[in-house]
Amino acid sequence: MTCEECLSELATGSLRDLPSNSAVLQHCATCPDCSRLTTLLRDREYEAATVLNNLPPMSNPIAVAEASVLTAHRRRVGRVAVMLSGAALAITIWFTAAIFVYPTLRSDGPATLFTETIPLTCLSPQQAADIIDPYVRTHGSLYFIPTSGISAITVRGSAAQLRKSKDLIREFETDPGAACRNPTAGLKAAGKMDADLQQAAPVLAGPPSDKVPTAPKKQ
Repeated sequence: MTCEECLSELATGSLRDLPSNSAVLQHCATCPDCSRLTTLLRDREYEAATVLNNLPPMSNPIAVAEASVLTAHRRRVGRVAVMLSGAALAITIWFTAAIFVYPTLRSDGPATLFTETIPLTCLSPQQAADIIDPYVRTHGSLYFIPTSGISAITVRGSAAQLRKSKDLIREFETDPGAACRNPTAGLKAAGKMDADLQQAAPVLAGPPSDKVPTAPKKQ
């Protein structure tokens, strides 16, 4: 047998199927080149057989089908969850725009706030705060009452709020009948109240003092 015939036999068959007295093995015993090729083929066949033996067994078709159904169900649930999340996000964005963004766009723009300290000559800071409190109630508007006894009040708000606060404070400060400008008016009002209370005090009923019976004397 020539080398070409030996290679042709090895290309179409397997070494395991060849008997020990075959012409291919006899030729390989006398030909070094074909012998090396036969050794390499035997090693490759052994490695392939080892890999095939170590492969895990094929899965049960029923288990594969159940896994496929479970995977498809999870995908459907995932799509529904994504749709619900998108709808919730859209509702949140719409609600936020309707509450905060849209009113801001419709208005002329955010009001500019100013801060000004108003000196007081008659009213106390707390009295001034009570006067302007109903007019300084918008977002960002406020007033500060000093804690160190300073006769002043600091107001933060829009230009209209500052103007209104100063007008009200000036109106009360310039009033000649204000209690802070006429200290005796407060004292007179307090005295009149005490007199009214004394006149309205109840009197206990009973006999006159000169007719009150006295205790008998001891003999």
